Amino acid sequence: MLREIETAEFERRLTLRGRRFRLVRGSTPLAGAWGARRQHALSAASLVAPVALASDGRRTCWWFEERFYWADEELDASDVLALVRERERRRRRRLDRAHAELAGAGDAAPRRPRIAREVRLAVFARDGGRCVDCGSDFELQYDHLIPLALGGGSGVDNLQLLCADCNRRKGAALA
Repeated sequence: MLREIETAEFERRLTLRGRRFRLVRGSTPLAGAWGARRQHALSAASLVAPVALASDGRRTCWWFEERFYWADEELDASDVLALVRERERRRRRRLDRAHAELAGAGDAAPRRPRIAREVRLAVFARDGGRCVDCGSDFELQYDHLIPLALGGGSGVDNLQLLCADCNRRKGAALA
């Protein structure tokens, strides 16, 4: 798991050995101190790829694009990069959805067309108001025998009633 350390920052001190840098979170040091040359090199490298700053045996502290992260698992730089980029993609998609919703006057567009009321009533009557697999009448859902993504339609002949458990078990498989 990769988590951002939002309150981490570099503390800069002037010592007899020159400027020294140390990564801290509040007043707690997260990594040892190093000199200005190493700080400059780490800073340049962290703009291109994640850089491991410190490890305590259980987790590793990474620096990438001016942000700090804890990794609980044994991750290498490419793993951290992939996780950071995935986090950014999810954030962008979420923002895009929010902007699209705002542009639509707050009405969220349905992800797929609704099943017509007449079709739902016909399928419910045909299946007797029960799950076609186990016979349950609890948490019923309309399931597409051939999924919409595979070209199936929303007609009476392509729908069946399944309870939530049976529908989860079936997943996106063809009936």
